[in-house]
Amino acid sequence: MMAPHRHLLEAAQSTFDDLVVQAFDDPPAYRKVRHWIKSDANREHVVVRFDSDGAPPLILKQAFRPKDEAEFSGILRNLRAAEAATADLDDVTVPRILAVDMARQAYLMTFIPGQTLLDLCRQSDDHRPILRQAGRWLAAYHAGTFQEDRAFQPKFMARHMLHLVSQMDSGERRIKGQKRFKALAHQVQDWVGPCSGRISKVSAKHGDLNAHNILMSDGSVGAYDFLPHSHAPVGYDIARLLLSYTQMEGDISAIPQGHVMPPALFDAFFEGYGFVPPDDPGVTFLMRIQILTDWNRFNHNLTVSATLRFQRLRAIANRAFD
Repeated sequence: MMAPHRHLLEAAQSTFDDLVVQAFDDPPAYRKVRHWIKSDANREHVVVRFDSDGAPPLILKQAFRPKDEAEFSGILRNLRAAEAATADLDDVTVPRILAVDMARQAYLMTFIPGQTLLDLCRQSDDHRPILRQAGRWLAAYHAGTFQEDRAFQPKFMARHMLHLVSQMDSGERRIKGQKRFKALAHQVQDWVGPCSGRISKVSAKHGDLNAHNILMSDGSVGAYDFLPHSHAPVGYDIARLLLSYTQMEGDISAIPQGHVMPPALFDAFFEGYGFVPPDDPGVTFLMRIQILTDWNRFNHNLTVSATLRFQRLRAIANRAFD
């Protein structure tokens, strides 16, 4: 019997063999040493690490499903924008694209060594230096892809939360703890006025900047796994990263009422970030929107591990909202 996903790994090996000769005139011998596979009803992606005794490791990423040229092109565009933003920085980096196969939705890139932000936090009692480093990477990316100063308009996300509430009221949508979710979605509306019209900054958006997608090693910090290129208020990436950290590893008992994460750790991140201040309207508003966005992903029937994650998120929400 064929091993699970063996056909995907064989296809990825064939793609690597073609791309490595595009990337190098005389490539050394490489061997597959590790792989990651995402295979569900919607997506089939493979990431493979290849090592060589005479050259740095390489990473192949190939998306078998869905076939979406626009999405794939958008991811490449975002990664190249991040490359340009960090090109002159020695200690802030992203993977560098070496070769691309558009038809097979695959690209070969350099390997970033290090441990994830999440793993480092789980090994340390003091998370402040780690969050400071993460802030430094995100500031470089946002500064290097800066588009414009723009008046922040929270009404659109606030309306979307009310739309979700209407779906729950009609029975079209059902999530865990939806009575409390609906109350918080209405409470979000109170934040619209104080944040509306204040100036924030718009830059390229990573799109999925979570505690797994930041890597650190010997004073260097990098990020990977970009979503397709788009521009948005910088608070989107900040909220995604900080809430991801707080849900997975943050000390929820240290969060005062009215805050989304422990203030000392929030401040440490912004010591590294510095591109907008911590009271930026996008940050203030979107940190709470991110709570509801993540909450909305928990359907009514949860596994044990998902239930534990939901309980942590709900505890954060109880502190962040009145």
